This record gives sequence, C-alpha cells and structure tokens, in this order.
Amino acid sequence: MSEPQPNQTPNFNSFADWCLHKDSLSEAARNTVDVLLEEAGTSDCNEAALILLYCTELDLSSNEITDLNLLSGLTNLTQLDLNYNEITDLSGLSRLINLTQLNLYNNQITDLSGLSRLTNLTQLHLGGNQITDLSPLSELTNLTQLDLGSNQITDLSPLSGLINLTQLDLGSNQITDLSPLSGLTNLTQLNLYYNQITDLSPLSGLTNLTQLDLGSNQITDLSPLSGLINLTQLNLYYNKITDLSPLSRLTNLTQLSLYNNPIFNLSLLPSLLGKRRALFTKPIDFQEAKNAIKSAYATIGKEEPEVLFYRSPHAGCTQLFNLLKLDNTPEEQTFGKQKSLIVWGETLSESLQRILEALSCQALWKCIRSEIAPEQTAGDKEAWWELAELIDNSPELIGADFRYFFIYDIEPLTPTEIFKQIYATEFYVSSLGVTLDQKTQEAFDCLNQLFEHCGLIFPFEKVCVVCDRPTKISLDSQNLLHAEGEPAIQFADGWHTGYYYHGVKLPEKYGKLHPHQWQAQWLLEEDNAELRRVLIQGIGYARICQELQATELDSWQEYTLLKLDADIDGFEPDDFDDDDDAPQKEPIHLLKMTCPSTSFIHAMRVPPDITSARAAIRWINWDIDPEEFSVQT
Repeated sequence: MSEPQPNQTPNFNSFADWCLHKDSLSEAARNTVDVLLEEAGTSDCNEAALILLYCTELDLSSNEITDLNLLSGLTNLTQLDLNYNEITDLSGLSRLINLTQLNLYNNQITDLSGLSRLTNLTQLHLGGNQITDLSPLSELTNLTQLDLGSNQITDLSPLSGLINLTQLDLGSNQITDLSPLSGLTNLTQLNLYYNQITDLSPLSGLTNLTQLDLGSNQITDLSPLSGLINLTQLNLYYNKITDLSPLSRLTNLTQLSLYNNPIFNLSLLPSLLGKRRALFTKPIDFQEAKNAIKSAYATIGKEEPEVLFYRSPHAGCTQLFNLLKLDNTPEEQTFGKQKSLIVWGETLSESLQRILEALSCQALWKCIRSEIAPEQTAGDKEAWWELAELIDNSPELIGADFRYFFIYDIEPLTPTEIFKQIYATEFYVSSLGVTLDQKTQEAFDCLNQLFEHCGLIFPFEKVCVVCDRPTKISLDSQNLLHAEGEPAIQFADGWHTGYYYHGVKLPEKYGKLHPHQWQAQWLLEEDNAELRRVLIQGIGYARICQELQATELDSWQEYTLLKLDADIDGFEPDDFDDDDDAPQKEPIHLLKMTCPSTSFIHAMRVPPDITSARAAIRWINWDIDPEEFSVQT
C-alpha cells in the first residue's frame, strides 16, 4: 500500500497499522485511534492491538466517534457498545460476525446495510437515530431483543420473519400498519407508543405478551386485546377510547394506564356528585357512624374497635396523641412507634382501601379510581393537609418522647377516597357489564355506609376516630374552595383549614380580609407568582394603578406596559457603607397580560429601559417577536 496522504483515510488490516500511521489519518480516524488506545490502557500500538484483538466486550459510548473502520479487525468481539456517538456509516462493523449484542442508541444512522451479515446478533439497540428502511435486518433471525424507538419508521415488513423476538421497541415512529407483527408470537414486551396506529387486530394472536405500550396513538377499539390474558402491564394513555369492556378478561393486569381518553359515564356522575354534595355539611349521627365502622371492620376480618367521635379532625388527632401520653408503662416508652402500635394497634386505612380487592380485574378498577374518577373536594383532603402540617410543626402535640412518629402512620381514610372507590366500582360494573359476587357486594355496601355516615376516619385495630363533617364549605362556581374574608372550611368546634381564593391557599394576612381591603402594595412585596395573580384578581387593575400611581406607557393587543413610581426594591441607602455601592432606585415597568383562555390578568416586571409593549413581550419570550406566536382573533 502506498503511503497515504494526510487527512485521507486508508484501509489497513489491523489496529496496529492504523495506530502506527495515525498522523496520516483523517481527524475522525485519529479520534477513534485515541479512544481505542485509552480503552486498551497503553500508548504502545502493538501492545494495544494485541489487547484489543482478544477483547470480547468493548464499551466506546459517548466518545464522538464517527469512523468505525478501525474496529473491523476486532473479530472476537461479542458485545459492543457505541451509544451516544456521531456515527452515520456502519460498514466498518460488517466483519464482526461474532457479535451477539450491539448498542447504537442515539447516533445519526440512516443506513443499516452494514449490519446485514451480523446474523449471530441476539440483542440490537438502534433507538434515537434517523432510520427509515429496515430491510437489512430481515436476515437477523436470531434476534430476541430489538430497539428501534425514536426513528422515522413506517414499514415494518422486514421484521415479519424475526420470529425469535421476545422484546421489541417501536415507540416514537410513524407506524400505521401492524400486520407484519402478527406472526411474532414469542413477543412478551412490545412498545408502540407515539405512533399513528388505529387498528390493533394484528396483535390479537400475540398471546405471550405481558407488557404492551400503546400510548399516544389514535386507537378507538380495544376488542383485539381481549384475548391477551397474559398481559400484566398495559398503557393506553392519550388515545380515543370510550369502551373498556374488552379489558374485562385481562385479569392478570397489575398496571394499567388510561388517562387522557374520552371515557365518561354521563348518567353515573351527576347522581353520585349530587349525593356527595348533599353530604358535604350534613352532621354525622354517632350511632350510624359506629354501625358503619363495625360493619367495615367485620368485612376485613377485624374485631370491633373502640369508636371515638369528634367534631373536627384536629380534635380527633389531639385525642389520639393524648392516648399515647396516657400510656406510661416503661416497656412501652422505649420507641414511640412501638408505643403507637400498642395503644392504637395497626393502622387499617390501607386495608379499608383494599376492601374491594376481590374484583376480577383489579388493575382496571384501580385505574378508573385514580385516572377517571373525578377530583371533587369535600374539604377532607384540605383538612388533612392542614392537620399534617400542624402535626409536623407542633411536637408538643405529639409529646417529646414520641421521637419515631411519621405522619403517614396515622393517615386517615377520607370521604374523597371513599367516593372515588364507589365511583370506580359503579363505573366498573356498568362499563364491563359484570355483576358483583356476594362478598364483593357486601364490601361495596360497607363503603357506601362509611360514605353516608362518616367524615374523616382514623382507623386502627384498637381504636377508630371518626370526625364530623364541616359545618361550612365555601366553593366557587368551578367547585374550587373560595371564601372572602373568612375560612373556606369550618368545623363545629371552631377549627378551620385556612383561607382559599378560587382554589388557591392564602396566607392568613390576605385570607382574613375581604379582597376590598387588600392593599396594592402587597402585590409589589409578594414573591409568589400565584399569589401575585390572586392579588391582581382580587384588587383589580383600576385600584392597583390608582394606589401605585401607575401610568400607561404603551399597549399592543391584549398587552399593556405600565410604569409604577412606587418604591418597592426593598433596600435603603443606609444598608450600604458606601453610597456609591448602593443600587439606584429605578421605576417599575410591568407588562399587563390578559390570558385569552382564562381571562386572568397577569403582570410581569420588565427592565425599565423598555418603553413599548411589543419590546416587553419580546424580552419575556427570549427575543421572539410577538407576531411569531400571537393568535389573531
């Protein structure tokens, strides 16, 4: 071979030759030489060549490699990792016929022809490239794992003969036709998320599947999945599914995701919500509550506890901790957590939440409960959050000796959770057309009794604390907690859960006053953006501009640039030893924006040298002109 010219890539037969002629190689080839020398742990070309020749596993990921020709002589390799490089040409791998595992994730590959002779491959990872043509893979029939996610694939025909595949990832492509997959009956894991799939019928025979991801497609009909009874994990988020009945036979499911599908039961929801609203502030009858607790405990195989009834969650929790403080036997004081188990017994909150676990398709029921059942506050969750914060910040409530207490040790069963279980069960029964067996029906009846006759419940083996419902819950038209100048949730003993304004929790400073009494100056002192929005909404821009002496500098569409001369920068000249070091006070320029979808008014501070509304918008949006993103109406 003639001596190569600089920056040209010759074709040597061994790494030693490549290395010894490094100075004559292209920059890309020199980089590969350096990477391989470092991997060999020596700068001696011949020694490195010998070490590399007998390598069976090589990890060259994240090295900015583009030239693979230097690897062509490393024919003993069985595992090669080239993830996160800049590879486009795979021809340098064509002689590595002993490879069984090859990782090429996140490169710039479009042509797979260099892989067509690697018939011993069992694992091939090609995700995150720019692949469209899979033809070179058609002869790789020993493959068991194939990752082709995040490419530009539309045609799956070349995969139809890869019958040994057990794991196949085709997520984030442009696939519409699944028919080439119909014969891949050994598949156990199949990812097809983020494609353009509508027809699932080719999957009906893949009965060995245990994991299937079909999220973010255009699926409406789940019937082809009804026979895939070995499925344990199924993702169907972001589709167009309305009918869940084909899932009723998938009793081995443990994980199911259905969020963002148009799944509704228009007849069920209004009646249940109406029933719930009627109970929001209905006082609890102690005897009825006691009977409901007794029935629920019997259903989960527990003896009837001592039932204690209190007018608020705060009073109930206080009594629980008083029971701990009264238990003073020395052997029970060693560890607080042990002491709680002795005094209260084990918590049964989780057991009561699993009261319907006998349902045949438990994963579907849980999915309905968590993803489909509506989030409608009855004040109970907010009461528990307020109480949990109080407990965390009040060790004297617990007792100084109670050092090993964790808040989840007493987490209650809330009416909101019970409502979601009831909704999920009725939805499950009506959607799947099933009938509850006697045991499950009895458990369901217990839930309904708890819902009708109890408020917040702290259930333990030896004692069960039942809290009364609030005497007052204030909601706005969107069913968000809202009260002006008073707590949104109040209990009979005077305890309350704090102040809310259209669903936003307010500090007492704001909440105890009617919005008419709010001061515009607070807006300029408030760091929290959500609270600033609430202050703007409550005070109103007319009063803000008047009290803060705002002047309008400019406007464009729904945007207005305002100038405030108020002193809000939060420093005084005396704060600095040298007057020259003191920042100069400057006028405040605010861009007022009206959200077109919510009609909420927002304000954001912009630099004082900005004098036009469009320039202010550009500054906020990283120098993008508003004409490029504005919606014209």
